[in-house]
Amino acid sequence: MSEEIKKSKIKIFLINAWEEFKYNLGYCLGQLTPIRRFMLVLIFGGALGTAYICILYKAVYNIGKRDAERQFLEIRHIESPDFQLKQNSINFLNQEEYEYQYEQ
Repeated sequence: MSEEIKKSKIKIFLINAWEEFKYNLGYCLGQLTPIRRFMLVLIFGGALGTAYICILYKAVYNIGKRDAERQFLEIRHIESPDFQLKQNSINFLNQEEYEYQYEQ
């Protein structure tokens, strides 16, 4: 029974806090002239709009960055072939001859 009483007291407190907040907000905004109220709406709307555009830009940027990382991550560098000096050739001009060793 005491749990139900605690929950009901918390609900009553929250309802009273919300009603007090609405009353104080209405009182504060009621003191503003219509032009100042309009300016307040424009400022808050501009701030929220700017935040929305920044968040949207960051999300699209991250999506593109991840796609680019996936695309270019698999590219390997070109390896130079391993040339070895031929051991079994007859060379009349004493020039070095090379052959390519295939890796298996």
